Amino acid sequence: MKRTTVFAAALALLTACGPMYENSAAKGFLAVVQQRVAGLTGGGGAAAPAAPVLTRAQVDANPGAFLLVTAYGGNSVASLVVASTNGNRVTWLSADNVAVTLENGIIVATRGFPRDLIAVDARGVRAAIAAGGGNAQRIHETITDLDQISQEVLQCSIALTGSESIEILGKTTPTRRFEESCRGERTAFSNTYWVATGGAIIKSSQAVAPATGFLVLERP
Repeated sequence: MKRTTVFAAALALLTACGPMYENSAAKGFLAVVQQRVAGLTGGGGAAAPAAPVLTRAQVDANPGAFLLVTAYGGNSVASLVVASTNGNRVTWLSADNVAVTLENGIIVATRGFPRDLIAVDARGVRAAIAAGGGNAQRIHETITDLDQISQEVLQCSIALTGSESIEILGKTTPTRRFEESCRGERTAFSNTYWVATGGAIIKSSQAVAPATGFLVLERP
């Protein structure tokens, strides 16, 4: 199966998914992307592996095809594939319809978690990282218990905290580490970004919502 075919299947799943919380990540996030991994690596109709383990060989054979996502304090790990691209925004999708949308490496929306980010404006954060640090404003839209959209403005400070070599699936990459501290009327959190030479965020720990916690994203 060609990579484009796998991506088309992922897009079809995204557009066909039901209500926002119907496919909660807590229900099946561990059983993800097995068929997609098999397809991308020439497995055809072979049985999927017992766990969604992604190898360096699979990544090297399909550069840019995967996003590794760790949730719930490390209890859930999934490989996501590209579902759609719109300019600098890329939506990544798991086999059970959990979706994470990134804009230049920053989470700007999620779908399928117990509590989602409906939309985020974090353009200033990415600009501050590119500048080596600074201040930025975030605007977060979340869903309330009454199914209403709630908006919150957060003030954030981004600082370069040093250099660090990180390993993802056996590959070590030198990075610069940035810490982002944000505070609003109802929310406070700190995100971490590991930025490779050239400016790409290859690893990050980013807050979603109190009921969901942080997602660790890795670009192998």
